Amino acid sequence: MGKKQQKVTNKHVYKKPSAKYYVKNDSKKITLSENAAKAVAVVLYPFFYAGAKINGLIKGDKAQSSIQKTQNTKQFNIKLDKLMTKVKQSTVKGWEFIKPYKYYVAGATALVAVAIVGFSLLSNVSNDKDLVAEQTQEHVVSIPQSALPTEEAQADASSTALSTEVVSVPEFKVLSFASVKAYQILVNGQPIANFKTEDEANQVLEGLKATYTTVEGSVIKDAYFSEDVKVEQAQLDIMDFEAYDTVEDALAYIIKGTKEEKKHVVAKGENYWVIAQYYGISPYDLEKANPDVNAETLQIGQEISLVVPKPIISVCTVEEASYSDSIAFEVQYEDSSSLYKGETKTKVNGVYGERAVVAEVIKENGREIGRTILSENVISEPQTKVVYKGTKDPPPKMGSGVLAYPAASRGLITSEFGVWRSYRRHTGIDVAMNVGSSIKAADGGVVTFSGYSSSYGYYIIIDHGGNMTTLYAHNSKLLVSKGEKIYQGQTIAYSGNTGNSTGPHLHFEVRINGVPQNPRNYVKF
Repeated sequence: MGKKQQKVTNKHVYKKPSAKYYVKNDSKKITLSENAAKAVAVVLYPFFYAGAKINGLIKGDKAQSSIQKTQNTKQFNIKLDKLMTKVKQSTVKGWEFIKPYKYYVAGATALVAVAIVGFSLLSNVSNDKDLVAEQTQEHVVSIPQSALPTEEAQADASSTALSTEVVSVPEFKVLSFASVKAYQILVNGQPIANFKTEDEANQVLEGLKATYTTVEGSVIKDAYFSEDVKVEQAQLDIMDFEAYDTVEDALAYIIKGTKEEKKHVVAKGENYWVIAQYYGISPYDLEKANPDVNAETLQIGQEISLVVPKPIISVCTVEEASYSDSIAFEVQYEDSSSLYKGETKTKVNGVYGERAVVAEVIKENGREIGRTILSENVISEPQTKVVYKGTKDPPPKMGSGVLAYPAASRGLITSEFGVWRSYRRHTGIDVAMNVGSSIKAADGGVVTFSGYSSSYGYYIIIDHGGNMTTLYAHNSKLLVSKGEKIYQGQTIAYSGNTGNSTGPHLHFEVRINGVPQNPRNYVKF
């Protein structure tokens, strides 16, 4: 008869990966009980060895014949006594040696036992049940029965070298027990935030787009990121992992570009220009750092941010905007001999036209970077403005000694020279007139002051020579500067209500050698 084939239990050779795994249909599994048994066996091995020696002596004694039993018994007793004496001596010596360190030995033994049990638990038990459920196919390899070798092939394989590869197994993708699963937002390949779920990562990206896509009067045709942005699952080393990010904090970080917070509390007399100068930044950057703050209405004690946003992800939007746009009017000039050269006067006011426009607007983080007009429709045509232009030679830019009325139109006198007001004497004449009326130079001369004070508001002083000067106060706008030469009748300002004033008017003074005089002595009102 031929040699009976020995039955071989499914033995397969696999390439062992760096992390632990198990294979279905493989009878060989490392369990917690086996690891614990090995640990106990190591500790109890000396006692097992001594017992085996004693047991061997006893079995040897039973094998002796009855004639030699007595003699062997005596020899056995002698050997046993010697063995026990040696064991006792060794035990006493060992105890004397260990006694001073008994607590250290006990602690070290306990630490080794805990380490063995803990390693076994970490190797076989997953810390994340959801991870095991989702990654089953990465931990368990199923081998169909058809792929297993027959008993004959197994018998033949048993006689060959153990290194022979019987079954080809694909490369395993194994997750380390000392890692944390996270969903990362990657920007140009670099992770910037970690989330527990994929939905949270997507919420951040959608929220970022929503920040720049809620525009009234526009239809968003497209929205995309300037950078390469994607969400990927990753396994992070537990030693380097700190915590998951929240949707709100991650969104603020991406928009600002930093987690740094710098605040300034507004003090009395401060505005954006003063604060920006103090910190060495521009007022424009300060406005960008505080988009929800009105720079014109800062309050004492109000907090403003000093961190200028530098977004990590830029959102580009393509909008289709519909709006009305004005059409500029042309200006036509006509010569006038009644006006001095350099002077102008409007004959016909211009009117802006209007058109309806549809445009495609491209923005990056809400700032326009491109515009294409798709269509436009004229609603109303503009009307040309007609302006008179003076041709008459102006008088000499020097004092003549004769003063003219200091305004383009006459008004009501509201306060005379010399009257007492608020415990002081009035030093000029007040002429009521609408804001924006033209103020004329009473005579030619040189402007010696053009500026602002709390009492006069915007005012001008002109030196006409001969120790005579005139003053024009409470204006809304000044048209000439200090040192400028002017001629009689030239428009130098527009009337207003600035400074210590109770209504729109012109305060006019005439001074000789710096002393106020009654203007009625020099000008006919």
